[in-house]
Amino acid sequence: MTTRPSQSNSARARDGVIVRRAPFSENPTVGARGQQTQQRILDAALRVFAEEGYHQCSVDRITTRAGCSRVAFYQYFSSKEDVFRHLSGQVARQLRASTEALDPIGPDEAGWQSLRSWVARHGEIYERHQPVYNAFGAAAETDEEVASGAARWGERNVATIRSRLTTMTLPPRQLDPLILLLSSWMTHTLDLSTILRVAAPEAYPKDRLEVALTDVIHRSLFGLAASVNMHAPAATPPPRLDFGPALRELFADARTQPTEPSNGRRALAALLASSRDVFINRGYHGTRVDDLVEAAGVSHGAFYRYFPNKEALVRALTATAIQSVSRTFLELPQLEGPDHSGDRAALRRWLRRYNASQSEETGMIRVWVEGSLRDATLTAERAALFDWGRRRVARFLAPRNFGDVDTEALLMVSLLSAFGAESRPAATVDAAAHIIERGLLGR
Repeated sequence: MTTRPSQSNSARARDGVIVRRAPFSENPTVGARGQQTQQRILDAALRVFAEEGYHQCSVDRITTRAGCSRVAFYQYFSSKEDVFRHLSGQVARQLRASTEALDPIGPDEAGWQSLRSWVARHGEIYERHQPVYNAFGAAAETDEEVASGAARWGERNVATIRSRLTTMTLPPRQLDPLILLLSSWMTHTLDLSTILRVAAPEAYPKDRLEVALTDVIHRSLFGLAASVNMHAPAATPPPRLDFGPALRELFADARTQPTEPSNGRRALAALLASSRDVFINRGYHGTRVDDLVEAAGVSHGAFYRYFPNKEALVRALTATAIQSVSRTFLELPQLEGPDHSGDRAALRRWLRRYNASQSEETGMIRVWVEGSLRDATLTAERAALFDWGRRRVARFLAPRNFGDVDTEALLMVSLLSAFGAESRPAATVDAAAHIIERGLLGR
């Protein structure tokens, strides 16, 4: 999910020694005190990214939190974007070291244990750097260096994991997209479990999720083996999480918006059509009403005729986005017939529809989350939204009659979230179908 830092902009290590960036390079070597200042800036930035999100974070906010001057900041970093690249580079190096530490991965218990340790290490890295993971999507949308670095890291990660496999059950053209999706899926699972624990702290213990994730990854690579990758469910199933007032209000907003613009609502239609891209490009906090009316080509009076503020417009756009994804989600085909070839075709057709729907709407949903970052109530309600999906997937998995259906239903929700986060090629559609068929259904 991450990238290496920019060598040209930040204070970087030369032969293990941190150096200042230009124009401070006349005295380039950073001593112990300077290293402490640099680390204090990074620690402060991590906290600001956690509290404010990527777009709202600024150099002023970072220096205030770090207790240093802007001059001190610019000795080490050129911008907040540069700080984020440095932080994401730290994550990349830790993830690379974790993958390189993998023992051989085979179909036996030793192979399962190797994967189990890898999953646990990934979780520890996530816990230390969660704000980087949370802000990464917004950063990648606006910073090509972050996005391209993530792609390079992914390729290296795939090659390392492939080298650890003792048994190759798939050719590389199928195996590589599968490994890449499995890796991003782990991060989405950690994101999702963090949200769910806000509403149900005892329902999703770390160990239970890690075991279930290891089971599904191992089955995806080697097939179902009852004595190795099939563990019993918890004694008590997770509680049902119901929608609260914030989500009910969100969907009420969507019902009050016209589905087709009339002649008297051309300004509204223009606002709804153009505002989505403005919010995605600028972020919630970086978008002003001035920006919205300029993009739509309407007056301020027209804006306030329909929306009291930009938050109301975000809610309307987000409700439409969530409903679009949810409608497609409900079309998930039940794969329980004898004709597995027909099942496979139906699943792939649905995955293509789902990917088109979610990848189109992910950016707007991220804006909504960014705008409500400090709202603990919203986090709990997002948990209810994911639990709604989990319960429906549990019904999809129930006919398989083995393993921890409730937890693995949550894993399938996170898999679909990872898969749908961006437009996917046919090879990734096949990888997602393979994980569902072999890893989750055990076929």
